[in-house]
Amino acid sequence: MKERLAKLNITLPETPKPSGTERLATAEELAEIGGAPPDQLEEAQILALLEVQMKEDLQRAAAESAEQARQAALQELAAALKPEPADAPEKSACGDKMKAASEPAAAGKLPPNAAGILSEPERVAAAFFGAGEDEMPLPAPVEVRAPMETQSQEPLQAEFVAELAMETGTEIIAISREEARDLKTELLEVAEALDQHKLWVESNGKEGIRGDFAGANLSDADLTGVNLQGADLTKVNLRGADLSMANLRGANLVEADLRESNLLGTEFSGANLMGANFYGAQGLWAGRLGGTNLFDATLPEAVGAYDGGKTIGQFTQAARRFYLLLIAICIGGCAMVALTTDVRLLLDESATVSARIPNILPLQGFYMGAPLLLTVLYLRLQFLLLRLWGSMGALPAVFPDGQTPEKDGSWYLMGPIRQHLRWTRDPRSPLAMVECRLAKILAYWAVPATVFVFWLRYLVMQDYRGTLLQVFLMTLVAAAGFAMPRIVARVLRPGDWTDESTPQFVRDVAGAFRIPVAVGLVVFLMSLGVIHGLPPELSAHPEVARSDPRRWAATAFQALGYRPYADVTEESISTSATKPVTDGETGTGSGPRLNEINLRYSRGYRSQFAGARMWRANLEGSSLSEADFRAANLREAVLRGANLDRLQAAKANLVSADAQGAQLAGADFRNADLSYANLDGAMLTTANFGHATLYAVKLRHADLLRAELSHADLRDVKLDDAVLSMASMEQTDFSAAKMTGVNLTGAQAKGTIFLEADMSRADLRGATFPGAILRDTKLDGARVEGADFRGALGLQAWQVCTTTGWPGAQFDADVKAAVLQSCGAAQNSIKP
Repeated sequence: MKERLAKLNITLPETPKPSGTERLATAEELAEIGGAPPDQLEEAQILALLEVQMKEDLQRAAAESAEQARQAALQELAAALKPEPADAPEKSACGDKMKAASEPAAAGKLPPNAAGILSEPERVAAAFFGAGEDEMPLPAPVEVRAPMETQSQEPLQAEFVAELAMETGTEIIAISREEARDLKTELLEVAEALDQHKLWVESNGKEGIRGDFAGANLSDADLTGVNLQGADLTKVNLRGADLSMANLRGANLVEADLRESNLLGTEFSGANLMGANFYGAQGLWAGRLGGTNLFDATLPEAVGAYDGGKTIGQFTQAARRFYLLLIAICIGGCAMVALTTDVRLLLDESATVSARIPNILPLQGFYMGAPLLLTVLYLRLQFLLLRLWGSMGALPAVFPDGQTPEKDGSWYLMGPIRQHLRWTRDPRSPLAMVECRLAKILAYWAVPATVFVFWLRYLVMQDYRGTLLQVFLMTLVAAAGFAMPRIVARVLRPGDWTDESTPQFVRDVAGAFRIPVAVGLVVFLMSLGVIHGLPPELSAHPEVARSDPRRWAATAFQALGYRPYADVTEESISTSATKPVTDGETGTGSGPRLNEINLRYSRGYRSQFAGARMWRANLEGSSLSEADFRAANLREAVLRGANLDRLQAAKANLVSADAQGAQLAGADFRNADLSYANLDGAMLTTANFGHATLYAVKLRHADLLRAELSHADLRDVKLDDAVLSMASMEQTDFSAAKMTGVNLTGAQAKGTIFLEADMSRADLRGATFPGAILRDTKLDGARVEGADFRGALGLQAWQVCTTTGWPGAQFDADVKAAVLQSCGAAQNSIKP
């Protein structure tokens, strides 16, 4: 095929220029128009007008030029076929014959012989020049015998090579009869090759055959609108050819001859044009040479004078400023995160120190605003980079002098696109590979990594809404980071995606967003696991197994060496001085504002919260041994399961606090207000509640072994099944208390008020009640062996009779006599 195409030479006569008022633009006008980006609407209108004009002109010119060429060729054919007789009579006869033949030839028709039959060369010429049946003379009905010499000469002429002269300008090409027959065959083969290549392009190589026209001679050929994308056109001769609106994306045109060709609307994106010759070509626009290799190519002056370096320089400068600003903010943000302590974050201190404005930039606001600012700047940077890289993609990848558009660009701006540059990338250079990888990491993943660091550090706040915002921003920038390389590939090499179908595009988009959405979902679940889950330590809720899903998130973080809960060990949350503990009102909180703070499962050994305002604070499961909460406002705080051993909470306000199961051994609650608090199951051994208010407190199953309850107010308290062994309850008020099954063995109840208290099934063995008020106290089933009721007030015989072991108890004489009289007989009847 290559050898036959190399011999192919199609030379059409020069098309006369139309004489109408409309005309094509000159080279200078094309240079002026081509220098600015075209308007799509105007370009479409111009192309439509030119197409109509060209069709009309070509149809008219083709008919005229074909007629003229046929006449000239027939004249030359008549002269070439003139016989050379041996004698004069033959010359005279031949002269008459040629004279007769020249007359109809002047009229544009081929003269038949005496029998009205065309000779073989004449038929070849007529077939090649497209003579119609109306121009072909019909054979004469009369048979005329030719002379013997003439009849014997015609077969000899059929054996000789008849030359057809076609004159186009100054070039004269001779084609034999056999070559003319081969010419028609090769024209069909070219058309078939174009169809096969078009099918190959449209099917992405699955069907058809890639066009191979290397070395072919297609000069003056009409290739309007052909699809030669990716074809091999090495050293092809396209001089004077019409390639208007042709598709040559990615084609190999090394050393191709495109002189004086029509390239109006021809697309060359990504083509290899090394050494190609465009001298005298018309309609070539620099905007359609994006990504091409023009090394050592000869371009028209209008295209060669175009300089896109200024536009690239402007875009590069703007992108560089944004890039450096964004990287500086990322570095500053990471440094701020590294220097932020849990105490500063909890106290919402200022991120920067300013003498005039103490809290000019609160840390909690900084952790919310910085990721949002980074996201906005990141998206803006990506648009700037796309504009920069898109402008570079519209320029040739290699200029005729060997220079490239990215030669003056910074490595961190050009590195991400180096793998998409077909002619300039060097995969063998280790330095280029390192620069490319590092540039991609900085351009695409610096901001997502910084937002991730902000999320990880802010997680100790356990703020659901703030964490949700950070997770959303992280997913957004991660999606942009995954999608940008795909977008850049389409911007720099658009020809590779022109035939992409809608299902392929949808799959590509889904593939780009699949990973970031999955990452965002995982981060969201990890956040929920920390905010609403459990820590890996079994000391928190030992009834929950370590393999429980609620412990997975914290366990995963612990495996990485990070504990996502606040650590305020020996930190001073409050710097305000605390007054000495005296009898009086409880503190209202004058320290830092920490209302509704979330300190679940935090650590804070000997931390200072004195005077802090912690309304509805969440301290569930926290470990705050020996912490100082004196005069703090913990109204409605959550202390469930917290370890608060030896807690300093004198004069603290714990009204309606929830401390179920809390460890409060040795805690100091002097003068504190715990009204309506829930301390069910709490460990309060040796706790000091002197002068504290515990009105209507729930202490079911609580352990108050050796607790100090002197002068405390426990009216209407719920102490069912609680332990108050060895407790000191001097002048404590238990009026209307519910103390069913309470353990008061060895308790000291001097002057204690049990007015209308319910002590059914209570264990009072060894307890002393000197001066205690037991009026209307319910003692049904209470065990009173060894109890000392001497000096008790309001105790009556019917109360004692409902107890068990009363004979072993000590009573005042009058009470004992009344008891013996009322229930002595019943007791004696029970004895054997």
